[in-house]
Amino acid sequence: MNMFEFDDGRDNGQGRAPEWDAARRTLAQAAPPDAVEQALLRAFAKRHAPQPWYRRWSADAVASWAGIGAVGCALAIVGMSLLSDGAPSPRVVRVLAVADGFVSLVPPERMAAAVDPQLKQADLPRAALVQMGIPIVANVPDELVHTEMMVAATGEPLAIRLAVN
Repeated sequence: MNMFEFDDGRDNGQGRAPEWDAARRTLAQAAPPDAVEQALLRAFAKRHAPQPWYRRWSADAVASWAGIGAVGCALAIVGMSLLSDGAPSPRVVRVLAVADGFVSLVPPERMAAAVDPQLKQADLPRAALVQMGIPIVANVPDELVHTEMMVAATGEPLAIRLAVN
């Protein structure tokens, strides 16, 4: 309760008027009837009913947790790529070779061990390129496509790429 000082000379030694002390004592002893208190509690519970867990989340909370999850996934991917020391799978080698233009036809060990590889040009049908694993559409299988092939000294094809005329 607020403390009031009155200039009318009435003071009980604590800076309050005696009327306020009497009102405070009366209110401290007063209690609402049980029916009124129960009705107020029911109305409050109805107005402030507990929400399901999925409604308690605000859009900001969902966005922040989604951001934290995305950063965590990115860190996991980077960590896994840094920790993997094994040789890449043949499919990965082929995809990496496509990025350079060449598609490897043999394992990387055999390509590295090849002596004096040479670059040769050839016209191959689309169907043959599809069988080699070249990502090309074979809508006209007999159409010839100009290619460049890396060939070992023994004549074994090591890698192939589509040539630009």
